[in-house]
Amino acid sequence: MVQPIRPHDASGIYRRQVTSAEAAEAAADARRGAHAAGRRTDQVTLSEGAREFARIMDAVKESPDARASRVEDLKSRIANGQYEVDYFGLASLLHDRGVSP
Repeated sequence: MVQPIRPHDASGIYRRQVTSAEAAEAAADARRGAHAAGRRTDQVTLSEGAREFARIMDAVKESPDARASRVEDLKSRIANGQYEVDYFGLASLLHDRGVSP
């Protein structure tokens, strides 16, 4: 036996079907529109941290390699036994930056 459909049930079924059909049509239109235009609609959003990292990397790439001569000087002084560590200066820097033992 087929159960009768009440009027408020029928309107709910109709709304669901129309909504589903409209959503399917809108998706098809979007696909056709993107395909017809020959372009994609994807977007990428970078976090502030990623943008800051990119700025830092650009600055590093643009900076000259001026420290190479300093590194070579320190290497030769260490190899010759002429390099002396300023322990008090090092301790002061570590203290100022909040590094604790």
